[in-house]
Amino acid sequence: DEFAIALEQVVAGTATDDYRDPAKFFSRTCFTRALKEHAGLVLRRLAGQTANSAPVLTLITQFGGGKTHTLTALYHIAGNGEASKGFPGVGDLALANGLASIPKAKVVAFVGNAWDPKPGRETPWIDLASQIAGDAGVKLLGPNAREVPPGTETLAEVFRAAGQPVLVLMDEVLNFLDRNKRRDPGIYDAFHAFVQNLTVALTGLDRCAAVISLPRSQVEMSQEDRLWQDKITKVVKRVAKDLIVADEAEIGEVIRRRLFEDLGPERIRKKVAKEYADWCFQRRAQLPFEWTA
Repeated sequence: DEFAIALEQVVAGTATDDYRDPAKFFSRTCFTRALKEHAGLVLRRLAGQTANSAPVLTLITQFGGGKTHTLTALYHIAGNGEASKGFPGVGDLALANGLASIPKAKVVAFVGNAWDPKPGRETPWIDLASQIAGDAGVKLLGPNAREVPPGTETLAEVFRAAGQPVLVLMDEVLNFLDRNKRRDPGIYDAFHAFVQNLTVALTGLDRCAAVISLPRSQVEMSQEDRLWQDKITKVVKRVAKDLIVADEAEIGEVIRRRLFEDLGPERIRKKVAKEYADWCFQRRAQLPFEWTA
């Protein structure tokens, strides 16, 4: 639990420093091959490049596979733009993806397991419109926004109203449906229409992208959940590119970065190792043979 990331806490500024502070976050981040490729696809799209990029990307992963870590990395990089090159590893990421500069974007987030309706964000699309373009964005949705999801052209107008590149991060999408189905039985169809219109709208926009996380495992889903996962997935995949997050060959390095701190120069590391070895040999009568073998 200590190392679990909650994207909504990062966005709200209430997460621990390891996640809220970009410098600390990236010092503990292993830039795996997948993370470099995925971030590069998004950043190139935000920079206006359409070759070898996609307006919508889906993160397909099992539980604990790194999807929220990827979303958090994108939040910090795109939100800070060129300044993010000062964070550990980000400059090399830009170089590897042929980016002379990193575009700064308006980054908005929807986290399904943390989202609740409140005044000013009665629906997910009202909330995102407000994040993207403030009151002007909400006004563009029209008077029926609380009941009817916006169409593709209206959503395109909201993105244009931002006046800058926009990155939409969506996490725990199916969890949102599960949490709200009793409060609003019609939320399934409305949210399905919203996601469909959002993905279609993004295909016609420049310097805008969305990254949507979808779970790979269906073990803990009800039959109804599986049905809606299939429907949402089909809608998204019409225009999206799938990104597989976890890379088993790099898990060891991921864990090393997450759980262990850099002790500095080799001289210090050798001193620490010698202290530990001396401690073991002094107590070898009480320790298993394998420790000093």
